[in-house]
Amino acid sequence: MRFENGVICDAMLGPGGPALEDLLQRQGSAGARAVAGARARAARTGTSVTSALVEMGSVAQETIDRLVREELKASLRSLVLSQEGEFRFELEDERVPGERALLLIERSVLRRAVEEELERGGFAVETCETPGLVLERARRLLREGAAFLLVTDLVLPDAGGKGWKGGLDLVQSIRSFAPKARGLLLGDIREANMEAEAREAGACAYLASPDLGGARLADVGPILARFGAQVREALLHPEDAGAGPARPVRAVDHLSLLRNLVGELHAEEEIEIPLLVLRLAAEYFERGVLFVVRDNRAHGTGAFGGEAGDPDPEGLDGRVRGVELSLLAGSILETACRTRVPYVGPIEATDPNGPLIEKLGTPLPKEAAILPVCAGRQVFAILYGDNGSSARPLGDLRGLEIFVAQAGIALRNVSLQRRLSELSQAGGTRGPNA
Repeated sequence: MRFENGVICDAMLGPGGPALEDLLQRQGSAGARAVAGARARAARTGTSVTSALVEMGSVAQETIDRLVREELKASLRSLVLSQEGEFRFELEDERVPGERALLLIERSVLRRAVEEELERGGFAVETCETPGLVLERARRLLREGAAFLLVTDLVLPDAGGKGWKGGLDLVQSIRSFAPKARGLLLGDIREANMEAEAREAGACAYLASPDLGGARLADVGPILARFGAQVREALLHPEDAGAGPARPVRAVDHLSLLRNLVGELHAEEEIEIPLLVLRLAAEYFERGVLFVVRDNRAHGTGAFGGEAGDPDPEGLDGRVRGVELSLLAGSILETACRTRVPYVGPIEATDPNGPLIEKLGTPLPKEAAILPVCAGRQVFAILYGDNGSSARPLGDLRGLEIFVAQAGIALRNVSLQRRLSELSQAGGTRGPNA
């Protein structure tokens, strides 16, 4: 799909699929003579055929936008329901073809996470073991006229061997002979002035490395993946790095992630399905909580996100894990269970909502999403999500709603299989003459 000035001007719907003008002609929105004239005009002017149709007044831009939306919805439905095959969706404007990223990251797990995310973002990644090798490679790339950038640890021996600000020195050295090269510093130092010091040295931003000390083993992978995505975002959008609240970090290949997780739903045990729901929810929300519904209570099973200055040392996950909230009449959780309908909007500060608000902590978000994980009339869980204190709009949640619906079906299937197994075992125990 191609855009010009914010509007859709061309699209190819799948490899070898029909061109947009052919679909317009097929549905009667454009005649054969108009399409032929638009093709001739496009050949003369170098514009797309659909742009020519709009310029000639043969088709309205709204018609093109509506057709593309319908085709994308159809593609998404077939994607979610497919049982095999592959799908890849890439945001071409986010890629930096041919640009090299020089990495000097001593911790191998961080280096691997950053390398994978940058390669996914379109960078050609080269790892270097010492500042000297970085400088040598940077000078060579400069002579070759190749664009490059640097991602380096902050704490490195300096050139004089008497200090530990080698990362700052390295960025300054590269910027001295390649002023257009972007540099990004990573480190465990969390001083308030580190961002300013990094920018003064010429870096586009400073990112604090994730603290894995209090993490569970199962959470290490997602934490590292999110950090790698933060690095990628800081390099792709240096104007936003470190300026106010962090941008939400999203997957590069969103639809492919959705399809993969839907496939995993049918292969995982019951205990793993909530983790998959939280995994995808992290792509839509800055913080989220999953409650399992049993005995007219919402049981907290896990959470992600939260505020950096949270007074609770265990954060949001520590506050909600293992808690039981009664589904009080009129509360936002009880309403979601009773109606089995997703809700997006504010949380009213009422008495029934008090227990949930207390666990979420302050400030109360301006907008939240409540998605029941259900199948038929049975509600298995409730997913809560918001964007914390940043007050960013939640945006389009349809992909998440599709996945949550599939999760409900998967949980119902697991429950039915378990029940059938129990009945089979009970029948075998009684014997044929019981």
